[in-house]
Amino acid sequence: MKKSLKGVVLTLAGAMAWGLSGTSSQYLMATCHIDPVWLTSQRLLGGGILLSIIGFYQCPKKMTGILKNKTDRIQLLKFAIFGLLFSQLTYITTISNTNAGTATVLQYLCPVVIIFYMSLKSKTLPSVIEFCSIALALLGTFLITTHGNIHELAITPTGLAWGLTSAIAYSLYMLLPEQLVRNWGSISVTGLGLLFGGIVFYVGSQAWQYHINWTPMLIIALVGGVIISGTVLAYTLFLSGMMLIGPIKSSLIASTEPISAVFFSALLLHQVFGLMDILGMASILSAVILITLKDRIYWKKLHKNT
Repeated sequence: MKKSLKGVVLTLAGAMAWGLSGTSSQYLMATCHIDPVWLTSQRLLGGGILLSIIGFYQCPKKMTGILKNKTDRIQLLKFAIFGLLFSQLTYITTISNTNAGTATVLQYLCPVVIIFYMSLKSKTLPSVIEFCSIALALLGTFLITTHGNIHELAITPTGLAWGLTSAIAYSLYMLLPEQLVRNWGSISVTGLGLLFGGIVFYVGSQAWQYHINWTPMLIIALVGGVIISGTVLAYTLFLSGMMLIGPIKSSLIASTEPISAVFFSALLLHQVFGLMDILGMASILSAVILITLKDRIYWKKLHKNT
């Protein structure tokens, strides 16, 4: 298999694994009546343990190096709590109030949040392409939440509020670890971040006190769908693919995650999405693709000039 094709396949598989984890989370909360707080603690802690084991096997010097550096330890803890923990909790809670497809699409409003943040930080207006992306994202959100009827919401206000909060949280997840990833690599930062966030949240939420009615399907959905597929496989496959085709192409392919979440929700949970839902999702994904293509054009120009 050619290097570029292999990279695309690995990245796409990682995005689909993330989509499957959203559907698995919806099943656990809707059918098995699992609390979002307990589920978040298990995903963080379980995924953190497994991904950290992989990290210590693949890059032990980076794993120990980040722990020895006091400044990076503090930054890692910030990322664990305000990036990973916050984004996972808000995302899973959004699913519990809507569905996996809608929650994933609303989370993908994060590029618009980042545009606003960067514009405020640099005290400049967004570019034409960014304005178009913002307009498409807002249109998509309007269609999903109202189905075109301005007099009533198609999803609950609570679901909408959590969805918008998850977009902000996902933006922090993308912005906070930038320097850490440059210094120590993605697997080290993500694995230890999940582990630290999982320990903090497991203890803070007293997750051991939740009563769980363990069944074979619950174990399959939790361990297979959420922890292994949605955390370990998703990160390792996506990062392996990104190393082969680069971050710009990878982020573009990652836009298929909401599509896979919708697909798995419809296939496995028989979730029904109307025309307005599909149009809204397509609008938000178009916004993400526009921003990604803009970044790709920028990096091509920069490479040409140098």
